[in-house]
Amino acid sequence: MIIFIYGTTAEAIKIAPVARRLEKRGIPYESWLTHQHTDSLRKVLPELGLAAPTRIIADGRRGKPLKSSRDVLFWMWDVAAWMLRNIRATRKALPPRSIVVVHGDTITTVLGAFIARLLKVPSAHIEAGLRSGNWRHPFPEELDRRIVGKLARIHYTPSEDATKNLSKSANVVFTHGNTAIDAVLDQGPSAASDEAPFGVVLLHRFEFISNPQLVTSTFATLVADSPVPLRLITDAYSEHGLLATLGTYDATRLVAQPKLSHDEFITLLKNAAFIVTDSGGIQAEAALLGVPTLVHRKTTEQSEGFGANIVLSEWDNERLSAFLRDHSSYRRPLGRPPVSPSDVIVDDLVARGYGA
Repeated sequence: MIIFIYGTTAEAIKIAPVARRLEKRGIPYESWLTHQHTDSLRKVLPELGLAAPTRIIADGRRGKPLKSSRDVLFWMWDVAAWMLRNIRATRKALPPRSIVVVHGDTITTVLGAFIARLLKVPSAHIEAGLRSGNWRHPFPEELDRRIVGKLARIHYTPSEDATKNLSKSANVVFTHGNTAIDAVLDQGPSAASDEAPFGVVLLHRFEFISNPQLVTSTFATLVADSPVPLRLITDAYSEHGLLATLGTYDATRLVAQPKLSHDEFITLLKNAAFIVTDSGGIQAEAALLGVPTLVHRKTTEQSEGFGANIVLSEWDNERLSAFLRDHSSYRRPLGRPPVSPSDVIVDDLVARGYGA
């Protein structure tokens, strides 16, 4: 049995292409959810063609998304309580040749790999091997990746650099890209937009949101130097920290973008003049799409798009300003990997005997 353990919308988006390919081959799988995100995750599952969860490990903080460190602590207690109640019986009920599959760098990624250990089954890590080289940035994601690198049995690496980072590990499989690529390509072509030019801003990582001075200086630069109006994407975690900032600027220059389905969101990215983000997933999608993108982080663990349409700011607002003024020079044509990363993962799982 193949068991996906995830808890955020980003994880769902990147797991969905793998799950869809399993379904096409008639291979059963289960989804166990921790609901770091709650309402948005429940909404996105049917949009992505993902089945209803088989098990609910936790449901955010009393059914609400995690917005604070206190929420995370209560949520982790719920996860621990689920383990105490269910691990022994679940271990006995699991069929032979079961495996837990986790994705990325969230707390759920770590907990999923740990649950696999308690169940005495192997775990596989999608998007493995990415390293920034600095445990402080991004925090806590860099630590999450390092921990899962020790817990996981199989490592699906999206890049040659990630593969080299795990050169001393066994069972490392290069997938020729991120499954986010399949999430975009599976959608198919989108109609061209006749809207006026706009930029997309998505900044939501803990290390950014928790730094008020950085938030203020970043948005001051964005609004002052962007040649086009900006659409600010927020989620349940980031909105309480960003919407107050939004209210201090001209609404014609910086506007909150309502929630979108994944297909609608990808269409938005395709039609954007540029993107400013701290999301590794969006970096991978933007590298594929060729949209000019500034990754607003101190450092990053991913190399997709650098030297082409992707720029790293290192939180330097002068670099941000220069990118905004000259963003059009970074546009590139749509790129495609030589193979489907999700196909590589499914083929490997089946070859190891987990597709029965």
